[in-house]
Amino acid sequence: MTRRMLVNGSVIGLVAGALALGVGGVHGTAAARGRAAVAADSARAAGLLGSARGAPAPLCRLAEVALENRYGGWDARRTPGDAPDTAGITRWALAQRPADLAVPVLLRGIEDEDGCVRGVAARLIARAPVAQVDAGVLPLLGSPAAGTREAASVALGFAESDAAVTGLVQRLGDEVSDVRVAAAWALGRVGAMRAAASLRAVLRDPDAAVRATAALSLGQLEDTAAVEALARLLRSDAVEEVRVAAAEALGRMEAKAAVPALGAALGDQSSDVRRTAAWALGQIEDKTSVAALSRALTDRDEEVRETAVWALGQIESADAVPALAERLSRDDEAGVRRKAAWALGQIESKSSVGALGTALRSDRDEEVRRTAAWALGQIEDRGSADVLAAALADTAEPVRTVAAWALGQISPRSAPEALLRAVNHDTPRVREKAAWALGQIGDDAAVPALTAALADSVGQVRRTALWALGQLDSDAARTAIVGALKDADPEVRLRAARALGGGHVDPRPEPMPMPEPRPFPDDRE
Repeated sequence: MTRRMLVNGSVIGLVAGALALGVGGVHGTAAARGRAAVAADSARAAGLLGSARGAPAPLCRLAEVALENRYGGWDARRTPGDAPDTAGITRWALAQRPADLAVPVLLRGIEDEDGCVRGVAARLIARAPVAQVDAGVLPLLGSPAAGTREAASVALGFAESDAAVTGLVQRLGDEVSDVRVAAAWALGRVGAMRAAASLRAVLRDPDAAVRATAALSLGQLEDTAAVEALARLLRSDAVEEVRVAAAEALGRMEAKAAVPALGAALGDQSSDVRRTAAWALGQIEDKTSVAALSRALTDRDEEVRETAVWALGQIESADAVPALAERLSRDDEAGVRRKAAWALGQIESKSSVGALGTALRSDRDEEVRRTAAWALGQIEDRGSADVLAAALADTAEPVRTVAAWALGQISPRSAPEALLRAVNHDTPRVREKAAWALGQIGDDAAVPALTAALADSVGQVRRTALWALGQLDSDAARTAIVGALKDADPEVRLRAARALGGGHVDPRPEPMPMPEPRPFPDDRE
């Protein structure tokens, strides 16, 4: 086996271990492991950096991301073919803080000629106490080697070192663009508002990556003094990456003064710029952007349309209902239609009940129908009772379940026959939500169905039926509750006793969760 294969295997092992264990997957810090283990940490640090040397860029970046705590989970089992971590290097790498004796090793790593070694060392040393990071890394900002200056900036950014701000600001004028990028990123990570003016000046840097990173950092700082400059970049910078960063920064600031520029950016030639501008307008939630976002609903790019729909749902303006209802009925992409149903539910305008009812009856996508049922429940218009009752016979169980919940939300004056039958549905979740809805409606006609549900084979259905009976003010309901004192489930018996004693039977069951919008923008490096 060649040395390169060994090296790559070590890095793969590091990545696999990072993904499997996650930060915090160790059993205590170096101090807690005892003095004998502290000396071994310097050897582990050296071993880790040695394994990173010469690694291909994609594997190295994956290892760096894993060490940045973006991946995790607790599963320490090795997969077949994995070499055992006999030296404890992987576990040590994922510890919260390196031991004192490891810091000098990591400092040497930041000065190493190998880029992967520098990157791994920078991320690890950032976990040491800030005083140690400052003492060891700050002087490296003045290193003659550009790679060291860049890695030192990264380390100080991850360490969130306030003492590094002056040195990082100086590095914004570095002759090497990669160093300027790292310094601009670090200042945003540190959260140093006193560096905002210097970052605003860097928006004119000749290097596009520097301009983009400075824009993102100003967004992190929420520096509203940068709005005009960022809007100018958004309108006129020739590089797509910079315009995307400017739009994201303006969204993070939630700057209403940027609405005109962001609205204009919905016509940018780049779909990424248009999508980010739509996201930013959703963050700002200014109703003056409804018209521009409504026009973006016909964008040729699916993700732009989806994000514009999300933004209109965030703004919650009834003026957007006609355009959203059209997307719900006409868009070719199910994801856009589902988001349109979600947005209409957010707006809660009764004018959208017809479009949502049509989608619930006839959309070919299960998720669209489920979200339409949820939206009708949000709007709470009793006029939608019939279409929701019909949805209790939908071919998809999630649609039936949400339809039952929605009927409870709108609480029609009488319990629909279909809802009474749903208490005997084949699916426990549908039976449970139907029983809950009958309790919400409070129709005494539901007593026979709920009494029968007290014999259900599923305990949660029986408990919900008991809660529902407790909402009804009738002798028949009280008689059924008395019968529940003989239930095999002690929790049911306890709740029945409380109900008869005038206490609370059960907290009101939680409503179905709101469909979440697609996360955006993605986490950035």
